[in-house]
Amino acid sequence: MKNKFLMFFMLLGPFWISGCEDRELATLSESVTANTLSALDGSNFVLTKDDEAEDFQTFTWTAVDFGFPASVNYTLQVDRASNSFEAPFDLASTNELSVTVKVSEMNEALLALGFTPQEAVSVAFRVVASIGSDVPPIVSSASNAELTPYATAFPPIYGMGAGLKGWGPWPDNAVEFQSEEFNKFQTITLLTNNGEAFRFFAQLDWNPVSYNYPFFTTVSPLFENAGDGDSNFKFVGATGYYSISVDLTAKTVTAEPTEEPALYMMGAAINGWGPWSDKEVKMTYIKPGVFETTTNFQVEAFRFFAQAAWEPISYNYPFFESVDSKFENAADGDSNLKFVGEPGAYKITVNLNEKTVVIGDQPVPKLFMMGGALNGWGPWNDKEVELTYVSPGVYTATATFISGEIFRFFGQADWNPTSYNYNYFTTVDPLFELNPGDGDNNLKYVGATGAVNIRVNLTTKVITVE
Repeated sequence: MKNKFLMFFMLLGPFWISGCEDRELATLSESVTANTLSALDGSNFVLTKDDEAEDFQTFTWTAVDFGFPASVNYTLQVDRASNSFEAPFDLASTNELSVTVKVSEMNEALLALGFTPQEAVSVAFRVVASIGSDVPPIVSSASNAELTPYATAFPPIYGMGAGLKGWGPWPDNAVEFQSEEFNKFQTITLLTNNGEAFRFFAQLDWNPVSYNYPFFTTVSPLFENAGDGDSNFKFVGATGYYSISVDLTAKTVTAEPTEEPALYMMGAAINGWGPWSDKEVKMTYIKPGVFETTTNFQVEAFRFFAQAAWEPISYNYPFFESVDSKFENAADGDSNLKFVGEPGAYKITVNLNEKTVVIGDQPVPKLFMMGGALNGWGPWNDKEVELTYVSPGVYTATATFISGEIFRFFGQADWNPTSYNYNYFTTVDPLFELNPGDGDNNLKYVGATGAVNIRVNLTTKVITVE
């Protein structure tokens, strides 16, 4: 039997060898020529939020010939022109010879590289061609341009001092100046001519950034240099409510007298449906659009009014998007709010900006981390790491991270509805990288395994390690 098998392979051998000789083996070219990235349509670009959905540029390049037919992956990269692509940002990857980048995508890349909004920066683009990990990639020629990114987050600044509500504590006595445009801030607040001083702060803390009187070049005559050794502001006008605007770019501070912002509650759930100047409950103004008070509620209906009169402005149940469960739609023809809880005294907070009504103290915002870089992907209520709330949008934690593993942030102790992956942030500490292979764009920890002090700012979209 053994000899029969030997004879079979001897007869088959020539045909097998002949078949191998007919196959053509792929051979890598000894010298692969770098391809060329075409120049941009211009040399200076100012990006704006109004154009974020528009095309920024269609990048085109020549093909790379590796010496044999291959599926080539082209990655378009951008970096600071002076950085020699030491830490580039990957704008797009494709197997084609062109790719179109949106204004929003270009802006996101610039912010991720740490560039300051509204400031021009010189950048360089290139294309990296790759056919696999066993073959060195080929880098194209570079194309340069000057770009100016726009801001996508507008964190507030704060006023603090005895000239406002007092020198602390944070955050209770801070006066928030809200922003809807880069470096421009506004609020309405009570200014008292009491000879006391205040200044502006970039965070809910004394450090690291603050702005005193000499920082600005144009200041309303209602303020003067306090001459207190710190050159703070001193209000010298008539006591009252003022609309104050601060522009950190133009370095200006303006102030105009205005009416006290007001919000009232009226209805049978409170003291009855009138008369005005007797039965209404005036809420305490906190900051633009936000009011609170503590009052007694009965199982009856009421609504909110912007003035101590029936007209012109009022807010019923459908106006709000989130209402405490102790209230429901009264369904009384006017869709007033009906109190359905246990009668008694309650603290109520109304936010007309976010369209919310809350009973009791405002809940402390939560942020969690979950993933293989920490304690594993679940289960919840066991493996998550909860960060400590510091101030609106800011959280910190000290946690043990495992090198080479991934994770993400969650707005609740559950998978849904809110989570934040790498692409949500514009500035990320180099200890964390994008993990592109998992389809979820999670964060990958690339530092040494061990304890890390991490700080997350969801407002400015920044992750830092302290």
